Amino acid sequence: MSYKEKSLLASLGATLIVFGWYFYQFFSIQMVNIGHEFTFNDIFRPIILIVILEIIIQSFLAGRDKNKEDERDALIELTSYRNGYWVLSIGVWFLLIQLLYVGSGGWYDIFGNSSPAFISHLLLLFFVLAEVTNFITQLYHYRKGI
Repeated sequence: MSYKEKSLLASLGATLIVFGWYFYQFFSIQMVNIGHEFTFNDIFRPIILIVILEIIIQSFLAGRDKNKEDERDALIELTSYRNGYWVLSIGVWFLLIQLLYVGSGGWYDIFGNSSPAFISHLLLLFFVLAEVTNFITQLYHYRKGI
C-alpha cells in the first residue's frame, strides 16, 4: 500500500470510529427520549478528537515513505471531491425540503423530530457522510484505477 492509501485508510477509520460512536449516542438518546440535551460542547468534542487523531496518524505516517503526487492523484482527488459534494448537496437539499414541508404545515414529518438540535446533527451527519464518501472514492480509485 502506498503512503496515500495508508493515510486515507487511517483517516477513514478514525472518522468512522469517532463520529460513528457520537452519532450512535445521539440518535439512540433521541429515540428513547431520555431528555439529555446536546450542547455545542458535545458537538465540539468529536471534532477536536478527530483533529488530534489526524495529527497523530499523519505524524506517524510522515516518517514513512512519502511519494510525490502526479496527475493521477489530482484526478482521483477531483473525482472524490465531486462525489462528496453530491452527497452533501443531496443531504442539504433533503433537509431544506423537510424543513420547508414541516414548517408550512405539512402533515408528515419524516424524522418525527424537527428541533434545531436534531436538524443540526443531521446536517453534521451529512458533512461526515460526504467526507466518508470522499475517502472511500479515493481508496477505490487508488485500487482500481481511474
